[in-house]
Amino acid sequence: MDNHTHAADNGITGGVKIVSYVQNYRGNHELVAGSMWHPVDIVNRQAWAEIDRQIKVAKAKVAAGRASCLHYYMTANQMNVSLLASYTGQSRWSVRLHMIPFFFKRLRVGTLKKYGETFKVTLDDLREGRLRPPVYKQNADEARPFA
Repeated sequence: MDNHTHAADNGITGGVKIVSYVQNYRGNHELVAGSMWHPVDIVNRQAWAEIDRQIKVAKAKVAAGRASCLHYYMTANQMNVSLLASYTGQSRWSVRLHMIPFFFKRLRVGTLKKYGETFKVTLDDLREGRLRPPVYKQNADEARPFA
């Protein structure tokens, strides 16, 4: 393949340059800028669509009072109970209980701080149930000092 005949597309990478191996006209493999495999972009878009759907479901549960904001933050940051428990140094059953609004409202400041530091949100955000963007969508300028 002539590496001058293809254009790098933005796709799911949002303009970030990636490299792919292609076979040149001699049959040798070489690195070229840009993805040469369109199915990867399609699968990534489908995966992100599913993640967005799960986030909407989590927001609806929080709004209906069936789950604490912790459930939203865990879903939005693509975590499961085990991972969040290991990040915060708690047991899995504690994290599961904290996703229930009744128990979440009674959490101590120290526990809330652990969650706030993990998700880069303030104590007030957690106490008031404000749903902030996931960590991977927060800009450096937007980073909230944890208080």
